[in-house]
This record gives sequence, C-alpha cells and structure tokens, in this order.
Amino acid sequence: MSAWKIKIVPIDIMISFFRKIRQKLLQQNRITRYLAYALGEIILVVLGILIALQINTWNEFRKSKTLENDYYCKLMEDVSLDILQIQNLIEQTQIRLQASNDLLSLLQKDSLDRPLIMEKNLESISLITYTYRPSMAAYEDLKSSGNLNILRDNDIKTMIVDYYSMIDGMLDVINTNADGAVQLFYKKDNYAAIQWQDMDFVKNNLDTSKVDLKKLESFHLTDREFVEKLTSDAVYYVGANSRILFLYESILPDIIQAKNELEKKCNSKSP
Repeated sequence: MSAWKIKIVPIDIMISFFRKIRQKLLQQNRITRYLAYALGEIILVVLGILIALQINTWNEFRKSKTLENDYYCKLMEDVSLDILQIQNLIEQTQIRLQASNDLLSLLQKDSLDRPLIMEKNLESISLITYTYRPSMAAYEDLKSSGNLNILRDNDIKTMIVDYYSMIDGMLDVINTNADGAVQLFYKKDNYAAIQWQDMDFVKNNLDTSKVDLKKLESFHLTDREFVEKLTSDAVYYVGANSRILFLYESILPDIIQAKNELEKKCNSKSP
C-alpha cells in the first residue's frame, strides 16, 4: 500500500511571496485589487494553517490508533499464554486429585500396601505450589505508562481490568489451599513411623551402607494408627485439589473470551 506524502509550504515563504505581489500592486496604484488580493492572502494563509493543523491531528490520531492496536495484540499474546498455562495446570490438578482418591481407596483396603500408599501420598501434592502466574507484561506497561485510556473500546478495557483484578483474589485462594496441603504433608510428628522411607525420593537416597533399614521398621505404626493419620491428610488433599481445580476451570472460559475479543481488535486495522 503506497503512502501519501503531503509537502506543506512553510508559511514564511508564502508570506514573502504574497508581500512581493502586494508591493507590485501598490506601485501600480491598484488599491482595489490590492485590498482584494490582501483579503485573499489572509484567507489562503488561514486555510493553510487549518490544513496543516488537520494533517497534524490526523497523524497524531493515526499514531495513537497504531499504538492502541499494538497493545491489543500484546494483550492477546499474554492472554494466549495464560490459556496454555491454565490448561496445563488443570491437567496437573486432575492428576493430583486422582492420586488423592487413589490414596483414600488404598487406605480403605484390608491389606495395606504401604509403599504404594506413600507414593500416592506424595503424588497428591506434587507440584501443587506451582500455581498460576499470569502474563501481565502488556497490562503493567499500560498502567505504568499511563496509556490505559488509549484503549478506546470501553468494554474491552473494563474486561481486561476486571480480569486482572479477579486473578488477585483467585490466586489468594489457590495459594492458601496449596500451601495448606504442603504444610500438612510435611508436618509429621514421626517421619519414620509414617514411613517416609518408603517414598522413592527418600528411599533412593538412603545410604544402606550406613543406614539399617530394618531398624527403621521398628518405628512403624499399627495399621489402624497409620490409616487414621493418612486418611485425614488424604481427605484434605481431595478438598484442596478440588478447590484449585474448580477455580482454574471457572476462569478458563473468561480467559478464552478475552483472547477472542482481543484477537478481533488485534486483527482490525481500521481507525
């Protein structure tokens, strides 16, 4: 697409040109034509100034519109990354929730597979503190630069502001549940009695040349004590993961809608 370039003649050159014509008319004693010409000169100068101002206004509007469009595209890119992150977090949470239910199921069996129980115990909180971290580069730039009002679509602007405000409250709930599950997992009166040594990340790093595994077995709780302690934990894991999953799933449609609306704006080139 070819770009139009308009060359504006400087006003001082125009004035100098008209002055020479006026002087010539005065020298020829043509007063009436001089006055008419002077009036026309004034009109032309005013029109020239108005045209220059209009062109400058148009250029500023075009720059503003280009910047607005760039922000829509950057916001869309950030929100698209958020969608991928949320979808991944939903999958991880579903895996933890399944492990939590498996843990409860194993604890309710007559014959306890303690190593498998401890494996599911760990899986129930695996990566639970790796919570949502929204991509906010474009939004933070809009706020810090004072350019938030450059978004002329008030519906889009309101949607974006509400979206990032909602995330703050949502993350508080998610982090509270995640931190609570991790603290419960690690807060034990006797780790040997709970049989942490049966979990791979512990068992694989026990130096059997120095540690007598049989002696650790003497710390084992009775089946009933073992089940009671871990059943309480497992129920909490189900609750925490369920709450986190609900929040991720509830916000995903809003993020997808925001992405679709921003994509329309990003792809729109009209002023």
